[in-house]
Amino acid sequence: MMTNLQFQNEEQLNSFIKNLQFINLGSEGCCYRLDQKTVFKHLCGPYYEQRSEKEILQFKDINISNYVFVQNVVYLKEEIIGVLMRYINGENIEIHNLYRVRIINLIKAFDDLMDATKKLSNLGIGVFDVCSVNSIYSKSRFYLIDTMDYSRVDIVPEQLFKENMYRIIHNIYPSIFPFPIIEFVSSIPKLKDFKNNKELLSNPSYFLKILLDIINEYLGYEVKSFAEASKKLVKN
Repeated sequence: MMTNLQFQNEEQLNSFIKNLQFINLGSEGCCYRLDQKTVFKHLCGPYYEQRSEKEILQFKDINISNYVFVQNVVYLKEEIIGVLMRYINGENIEIHNLYRVRIINLIKAFDDLMDATKKLSNLGIGVFDVCSVNSIYSKSRFYLIDTMDYSRVDIVPEQLFKENMYRIIHNIYPSIFPFPIIEFVSSIPKLKDFKNNKELLSNPSYFLKILLDIINEYLGYEVKSFAEASKKLVKN
């Protein structure tokens, strides 16, 4: 069970950080591995200085495994200077070559993510600040890890689900499709407008299945990944 951390001075805080494993640096601060299950994010910038502990921890008790919400805060005297959250063992999609992942595993991961996002949308929570470094792929599952900008939204769940998936998929798709696949999609009337089609974007598994069938029919055999399909399409 995580608990809030309290530091009395900068020296104590710096000594603590020095012994942690650095994970990455983002626009909102640095992330460190606190232990096997916990990440410490050292925040920066005036935005977080204006937020209360209650605001930061508003989604603490939501248990949807694909979404990693802040569990505790870190204080320097009376000021919040960091947060604690669950550690996910995987790579963000900026460095993970998703186009090399088996397409059937991507479909499985999207099915799982859609189920999770429906649950989140039914709670009236909007997904914001989605980017490649905030999205992790691990063992046929997607995780969204930087959720501090998520907020309650007064939209019916069905519409909110589409809006949430639209933001997420626009972030993930560029990591999946090499340029030859994008060109191929643009050449198929049934698929070329998919980037602006919220119905297709809210159901990525369905879209991938359609795309895979079309590629397999075009190439004359079943491809395993978009990397493989890309090479074959270039040769053709």
